[in-house]
Amino acid sequence: MNLILDLDTGIDDALAISYAASQDDANLLGITTAFGNVRVETATRNSLAMLELLGLTDVPVAQGADRPWGAEEKYVPSETLLQVHGRNGIGEVVLPEPQRMPETTNAVDFLIAKAREYGKDLTLVTAGPMTNLADAFKKDPEAISSIGKIVSMAGAVTVPGNVTRYAEANIINDAAAAKYVFESGLDITVVGLDVTLRTLLSGDDINAWKQPNSAIGNALAQMSDYYYANETDPDGNSVGGALHDPLAADIALHPETITYQVPMNLTLEVGSESNGRTIGNLNRLTDETTTAIVCTNVEAADFSRRFAAAILKLANRDQA
Repeated sequence: MNLILDLDTGIDDALAISYAASQDDANLLGITTAFGNVRVETATRNSLAMLELLGLTDVPVAQGADRPWGAEEKYVPSETLLQVHGRNGIGEVVLPEPQRMPETTNAVDFLIAKAREYGKDLTLVTAGPMTNLADAFKKDPEAISSIGKIVSMAGAVTVPGNVTRYAEANIINDAAAAKYVFESGLDITVVGLDVTLRTLLSGDDINAWKQPNSAIGNALAQMSDYYYANETDPDGNSVGGALHDPLAADIALHPETITYQVPMNLTLEVGSESNGRTIGNLNRLTDETTTAIVCTNVEAADFSRRFAAAILKLANRDQA
């Protein structure tokens, strides 16, 4: 499967890159970056560093949006996000400075070029704000509409958000762009908190990755230990390091992970107390066609075991 990951590379994004790297059926064409968990420059640096750690030095990274739609100033991550992901975005784990630079082509033009090249044979996973996707569709709707599959880690339809009671982080970081995407007519599989909060790592899983001579295993274990201790809901309750972005990558590759889904036409509430709420579009409630598939249940335990085993395989390979 030809795959592009659109990321705001924090810890679970780094885990998603690693998971994709472990899958024989994933041909990672590139990573596009945006603001979100960190500034876009940090997301780009983290993506390049992770690819080098994994030995994927031929996978391009294209830098994208540095702010939400309508913002005059570049984005600055909240203290909450810096707590969850660390000030460097990867749990204060220090990776070597990347030896490569990002592409001279920006994320939007990279997405458009790959969409035109691969069309229905391309899968895009967005696991940050939808700004790059929105900008690409706005610039070339024909190209982006030709993408075979779009899977987005975004939203909270049947459960509360993780930033406010209404809003999930990727959505609230650019609600206007997400609203535009949901109302664009693009077919999207939405992997939200409804299912990602079901997927949790265990301490035993993480400890198994800690191998004496494995840079990959030890780095990912340190990131995950940090994440496990710091991810909380709006009320401050620990949610134990849910595998948000890796689950979206898995569903892109293995849709059978989904056990229940609801076809819907989605929109967002903006500019009110419930800003960022992902909800069904009342104006399209009786439409015969729907453009979103909202995942509401998954084989969570099976995926969590499969994910932990995949990272362990990378750790063991790195040690050999």
